[in-house]
Amino acid sequence: MLEQAKDRWLRAVMYDRGLSPAARVLGAVLISDFLGNTSAPDIDAFAEALCVSPRTTKRALNQLEQAGWLTIANPGKRGKPLHLALIDRSLLTSGPSRP
Repeated sequence: MLEQAKDRWLRAVMYDRGLSPAARVLGAVLISDFLGNTSAPDIDAFAEALCVSPRTTKRALNQLEQAGWLTIANPGKRGKPLHLALIDRSLLTSGPSRP
């Protein structure tokens, strides 16, 4: 993701009041700490970064997925890497540009 797209995604997630605080913080952690890593993190790595339980982390990930901010290709189990793809919702909702 380009820096501008990352910033736009993060800003939009932070202003999504339908998300829990844990989900919003997880969005920030995804962008700042894990995006671009060569190895996919697992639930425990996210939980450690958030200073919350793995259960809270899973709920936050599910909220982000249900809200359309990311997809989880491989939900994984504890100790197994997650395969996440961030979604730029502005691209999904914007229609063709008009003159």
